[in-house]
Amino acid sequence: MNSYKFDWNVIDKYFPELIRGLGITLEISLVGMAIALVFGLLLAMGRLSSMRFIRTVANAITQLFRSIPLFVMLFWVYYGLSLKFHILFTEFQAGALALGITGGAYMAEVFRGGLMAVDPGQREAAMAMGISRGTTFSHVIFPQALRVVIPPSVNVYVGLLKGATIVSVIGVSDMIYVAQYVSLQTFTPFELYSVAGIIFVALTVSISGFAWMLERRLGRGRSD
Repeated sequence: MNSYKFDWNVIDKYFPELIRGLGITLEISLVGMAIALVFGLLLAMGRLSSMRFIRTVANAITQLFRSIPLFVMLFWVYYGLSLKFHILFTEFQAGALALGITGGAYMAEVFRGGLMAVDPGQREAAMAMGISRGTTFSHVIFPQALRVVIPPSVNVYVGLLKGATIVSVIGVSDMIYVAQYVSLQTFTPFELYSVAGIIFVALTVSISGFAWMLERRLGRGRSD
C-alpha cells in the first residue's frame, strides 16, 4: 500500500488565505471577549447584590447560559432572533454576540471571585470616610479585584478562541471556513485542517503560557 504524501503545494498556495481567516477568528474572539467582560461584570454584580430578587435572576441567567452549548447559542442568535423577533445580525455580529453571552456566563464567576477576594474592610473604611458606593466600587474595590481577575480572564479568552472555530457554521469566513472551502475544491482536507490545527495549538499554548506567567507575577505582587 502506498504511503500518503503530504501536499505542500496546497499549503503554500492557500496559506495567505488561511492567515486572513485567522485574522477574522482573532477579531471575532476579541469582540466576543469584550462583550463577555461587560456582561460578566453585570452578572457578577447582580449575584452579589443585597436584593434577593436580583441575586436570584443573575444566578439563574448565569447557570442557564453556562448550560447552553455554543453551537446552539450561535443558531439561536443568528436564526432564532431573526425568525421570532425580526432582529437581524450579520454572521460576524451573531458569532461575536454568541461568544460574548457564553463567555459572560463564565466571566461572571471570575468577577464574583475577584470581588469577594477583596477585604471587606476596604469597603467599610471607604464608606466610613463618606465615599459614595459607586466611587468605592470603581476606585477601591474593582482595581484590587482586577489583580485576581486578569489571569483567569485570559484563560476564558482561550476558551472563546477555541470556541470561535465553529462560527463557520453560520457563514463567518474564519480560518476553519477557509480550510473547509478550499479542501472541498482541492480534496486535501488533511493538509489544510492539519495546518489550521497547528496554528490554533500554537496560539492557545502561547496565550495560556502568558496567563500562567501573569498569574505568577500578580501572585508574587500580592505576596509582596
